Amino acid sequence: MANEIEEIKSRLDLVELVGSYVTLKKAGANYKAVCPFHQEKTASLMVSPEKQIWKCFGCGRGGDHYKFVMEAEALEFGDALKLLAQKAGVTLQSRTRAEYQTRDRKERLYALNDFTARIWQEILVQAKAGEAALRYLKGRGLKAETIKQHRLGYAPASFDLKAQLLKRGFLTAEIARAGAPEKFFERIIFPMFDVLGNVAGFTGRTLTDKEPKYLNSPETPVFNKSRVLYGLHTAKAAIKERNFTVLVEGQMDVLMLHQAGITQAVASSGTAITETQLQILSKYTPNFLLAFDNDEAGIATTKKVIELLLSQELNSKVLQFGQYKDASELIAKDPKAWKTAATAAKEGVEWWLELEMISTGKLQFIENKKKVIRAMLPVLALVKDEARLDHYTQRLALALGVKIESIYAAVSRARPTASVSPATVSSQQLPLTNEEQLLALVLVRPKLLAQQFRAFKEIAWQSEAASSVAELIGKHYNNETLAKAPATFLSTQLKTQLDPTTAGKLDSWQLWLTSQWQELSDELAAELFAEKIGQLTTKNYELKKSALARQIKQAQEAGDISKVKSLMKGLNTLTREAR
Repeated sequence: MANEIEEIKSRLDLVELVGSYVTLKKAGANYKAVCPFHQEKTASLMVSPEKQIWKCFGCGRGGDHYKFVMEAEALEFGDALKLLAQKAGVTLQSRTRAEYQTRDRKERLYALNDFTARIWQEILVQAKAGEAALRYLKGRGLKAETIKQHRLGYAPASFDLKAQLLKRGFLTAEIARAGAPEKFFERIIFPMFDVLGNVAGFTGRTLTDKEPKYLNSPETPVFNKSRVLYGLHTAKAAIKERNFTVLVEGQMDVLMLHQAGITQAVASSGTAITETQLQILSKYTPNFLLAFDNDEAGIATTKKVIELLLSQELNSKVLQFGQYKDASELIAKDPKAWKTAATAAKEGVEWWLELEMISTGKLQFIENKKKVIRAMLPVLALVKDEARLDHYTQRLALALGVKIESIYAAVSRARPTASVSPATVSSQQLPLTNEEQLLALVLVRPKLLAQQFRAFKEIAWQSEAASSVAELIGKHYNNETLAKAPATFLSTQLKTQLDPTTAGKLDSWQLWLTSQWQELSDELAAELFAEKIGQLTTKNYELKKSALARQIKQAQEAGDISKVKSLMKGLNTLTREAR
């Protein structure tokens, strides 16, 4: 085995292998590329043609041919070995009787499944017994090429599959080990492929009222429902190229999307999406577009997958179908609508928040605000990244008109790993809000504020502590004094004018800043300051816009047309000023 491993490496040039997945550029004696295993803009993956190794200096991954293929294709070593052996034209030989038996048994099962799939496809496409199933599939919008490419078939009740398998030389024990495919009858057959394109199992859809509607192969030595994803063997290249996966509910959704050119779609095939499946997909991209059915079950699935993605620090967006019930119906009836819906897809937590707000209604009442917060806390408690949590909590606080500190405190209590009382959690352990981050920068670089003092004084502060600090700064200082102020001047002066609790927060804000950026250069401080004041200016606009929108809605409900016109005029003016 060791000799075969090295022979495969000697036959395959690593530069060519990696270059088949990413675009490589010459960099001295080596080649470089943007790493496909994490998000980055600057190329940090290096390939050495001399040493035949690769290394990413961004995420730390590296290794040889096998390690790259394992990462790129989400394969175990054995499968990566098989794939590279095929590319290199090397025939693998088992070294022990146990290895030989295991490999031979799996290959026999793959061969059995492949033969079964070919028989069922022939029946669907050519036999009278498959006519009704073929009409159904074409009626759903599938083309003959799609049916052929994905090897769809039909299992009639009158066909003796087991006899055909025995005649082909397969043993009764092998048929049983493959999951007894003869049990599928009067069903449209969707072959399930592993990532290498081998037929691992089957899903059968009934054309009658027979239950269950969908029937899957049982677990076998080559079929694991928690790992297999329908469509992945043909979708993986598109997923890597487009840098996002479309997750849908069933095989028909996948087929219709692939047929329409959305070839990065995959499905869990009638079973709940598992953490393992998401881990496999995350090898290709961290970004997921969720397009589950437009019903209660689909909404519940969407929520569950958002939670799983958050726990793995992966990104989600949710596509909404409007009048259509699922992806296949949308594509079949209005193909152009997909692009519009995908462009308008909402970020996962944002979608969830909006859903809770709509279902709760009348958010002017404190009880309803509490309901929304309680519904969102388990979700926010899963967020590990501080910047992401900062964004979500600010969004929730803004939408409900509550103080952001109360959201943070509630999230802290909701975290399952919290081992101390929220009252004992120091402020520097919690992520700072954008307001607090801006004020922390002002405290250590007061000169920056002199250039944006007018915008600073117009910010609508949401935190009581931040508002108190900002009010003092705006009242007692001006551009000239701030431009000349030394680094510690502002902090020292403010502490003498604030209450002890608020004054204590100044130290924690600065401590957080220095813990994040141990060497805060003037250039970096200026960039951070511009970013934060830009975010708060935008937030200020959103607050005014939301307030006007609420007033317009109230005026409409009251039938006050003149007030609606006046408020709409104010909204238009605000929109123009923000441009």
